[in-house]
Amino acid sequence: MMPRIIYLAHSSQGRTRVRLPWLRQEPELAGDVADALEKLSGMALVEVKPYTGSVLCTYDPGELHEETLLGELLRITGVERVVRPGEVAPEEEEELQRILQGGNSLAVEASRFFKGVNLDVLRATGGHMDLPTLAAIGFMAAGAAEVLVTKKLPMPPWFNLGWWAFRTFTTMEEKAIKKTEAPWR
Repeated sequence: MMPRIIYLAHSSQGRTRVRLPWLRQEPELAGDVADALEKLSGMALVEVKPYTGSVLCTYDPGELHEETLLGELLRITGVERVVRPGEVAPEEEEELQRILQGGNSLAVEASRFFKGVNLDVLRATGGHMDLPTLAAIGFMAAGAAEVLVTKKLPMPPWFNLGWWAFRTFTTMEEKAIKKTEAPWR
C-alpha cells in the first residue's frame, strides 16, 4: 500500500496547492479537510477535489503562514510527512520499487485469471494447445472469415498497428526492458 504523504505542489504569496493522492480512495475525508482548513484565521478559500487529490488554499499571507497551514493539514489528516518540490519520499520510492518488481495488484490478478484459463485449455486439449495458440488461431480464423465475407483485404486500424509495433518492441527487447531502471523524479 502506498504511504500517505502530503505533496506541496505549488506555493506563492497567499496561495498554496497540495496533493493528497490517498484522498482518491477516501473521498469522504474531503469535507473534513475543507472544514478544518477554513477555520484557520486568514483563510479566504479552500477548494478540495477528492478525485484528483488536490487541495487549493487561498489566504491572507499577513495573517496566515504556509507552515501553519501545512501543520494544520498534517494534524487533521494524521499524515507525518510533507514532500516539497524536488524532494523524493524514500518510503514511497521503496513501495514503487516493490510494485515494479512484483507487479501491481490488478496486473497480478489478471495474470492469475489468464493463467487459470490457460491451465483449463491445456487440460481440455490434453496439453496439445494453450491459450496463446488458441487465441492466435481464433484471430486468424476471424480475419479469414472477414476476408471471405467482404471479399476485401482491409487495412488494419491505426491502433492495431500501434499495438503490434509496441508488442513487437517489448517482445524483442525484453532483456533490455528488464534491465532498465525507472527514472525517479
